[in-house]
Amino acid sequence: MQSDSAAGPQNERRLVALDGLRGLMTLLVIVSHYFGELPHGLTATMFGWVAVDMFFVLSGFLIGKLILEKQHHANFFSVFYVRRFCRIIPAYVVTVLVLTLLVRTIAHPWVDADVVFPLWSYLTFNQGFFMIASQTIGAHWLAPTWTLGVEEHFYLIVPAFIVFTPRRWLAPVLVTAIMLTLTLRFAIYFGGVGNGMMALVLLPGRADTLAFGVLAALAMKDDRIDWARLMPILRVIPIAGLIAAGGMRLYGEQLFGLLAPFTVSAGCAAFLLCIVNGAPEAQRFHSRKLQFVGNNGYCLYLTHLPVLGLMHGLILGTRPDLATPAQWLVTIATLPVCLLVGWGMTRLIEEPLTRYGRTWRWSKESRAPVQSLRWPGSGWRSQSSM
Repeated sequence: MQSDSAAGPQNERRLVALDGLRGLMTLLVIVSHYFGELPHGLTATMFGWVAVDMFFVLSGFLIGKLILEKQHHANFFSVFYVRRFCRIIPAYVVTVLVLTLLVRTIAHPWVDADVVFPLWSYLTFNQGFFMIASQTIGAHWLAPTWTLGVEEHFYLIVPAFIVFTPRRWLAPVLVTAIMLTLTLRFAIYFGGVGNGMMALVLLPGRADTLAFGVLAALAMKDDRIDWARLMPILRVIPIAGLIAAGGMRLYGEQLFGLLAPFTVSAGCAAFLLCIVNGAPEAQRFHSRKLQFVGNNGYCLYLTHLPVLGLMHGLILGTRPDLATPAQWLVTIATLPVCLLVGWGMTRLIEEPLTRYGRTWRWSKESRAPVQSLRWPGSGWRSQSSM
């Protein structure tokens, strides 16, 4: 995602680093799916879940920062949603339609679609409810779309949430949302409420990851924070979060499911703040290769699993695995094909529609401030601060 604000030298440097960070996270997801999350995969490469949490934190940060900077424009809501639509929906809809057609017409087990959800559930970003009901991921090639469902539900509510919440209350309300998310996951894992899929694929079960990103954006807007003084602590938090998550896994999946998203997301938010405040490790994300992957990351994320499935199915007639040398060769050969498909979709679909979305400009007029609230018969009142 690119910032809509005017970029000075410092902002431009941060933008480059965040694109590189997105590129690294995209690679982690691809490596995890291609070499780890398979019957004979390498356990050491199964770290895609960390990248997913970072994607959520990064989304919360970028969207939160955008809203905080642009909420005063009179046409804020219309421009925000048009730009989001153009950036996300066209590539997503094309992917879902094409994959649904393939899944329903290719009559081979290697399609890996033992359970198929209705097309409308994907087009309305409600596939998560079918995942909960069936306790499966549905068609494997479409499985990554659950994260888009979480983010789209987030995009529906967060603009109004930030705009109509007084600035001085925003941080406490976000912390409360994080605590409520932990409470919900505790009820799921230890209270017998629903099933574990509820904590994974719905916004209420993952709200803490996105809220940490918005908190990071809010912190960046606070001129009172001495980032140089905080940097040593911020650089330790990501390591502590990952170590804590690893320890929780040793004690069982329930404890891991409850607390790992919290600790890892806190670490991701701290790492993100290090990057945008010029920590030395930010330079690593200026790599042109990471920039390339980051700039094409959305379409790569949408298509990397079906490309792998089709390569293995059409060449070997099997589902992806690493049990034989031939399967290793096909998987390795899939990597450049995956990059080519993602790059092509970005150039043909995502970039043209995103450019159109940017033709919707922020107006020079300011939005009317939120009206003061007064309860009848009391002196209580609140006014949003811009």
